[in-house]
Amino acid sequence: MALRTVRVKVGERWYTVEVDNISTSPLRVTVEGETFEVEVEGLHPANPAAATPPRTPRQGPVQVSPPTPRVSDKVIRSPMPGRVVAVNVRPGDTVSPGQEVCVVEAMKMEQSISTSQGGVVKAVHIQPLQQVGADDPLVELE
Repeated sequence: MALRTVRVKVGERWYTVEVDNISTSPLRVTVEGETFEVEVEGLHPANPAAATPPRTPRQGPVQVSPPTPRVSDKVIRSPMPGRVVAVNVRPGDTVSPGQEVCVVEAMKMEQSISTSQGGVVKAVHIQPLQQVGADDPLVELE
């Protein structure tokens, strides 16, 4: 599974967290260049036979998996409705696979939107503070 980058807020501080393969336990995450092994409740039971039934949101922590941006025909689309908080590219910029092109905020969580392929930015369809819907075009590559 591919490396995934998410932004998380702890207290008043935002962190960029890179999450390795989510199909293994414990998860390997990198925060500010330091790698940690963490376990997430309800994600991967150590003993699948001893797994407890899923909890309702009121009974315990809610597991949130950030959506993956859709890339088709070289158009990077928003994976969810939200508000653009950062645009990191301009037309003519060269981008590499995995490079963050923008950040979309939804429900007070920031989602880093990265490109899965390299190329040259043809068009930027968004600007900071703009509201976007799920599947709206964000950035287009040549």
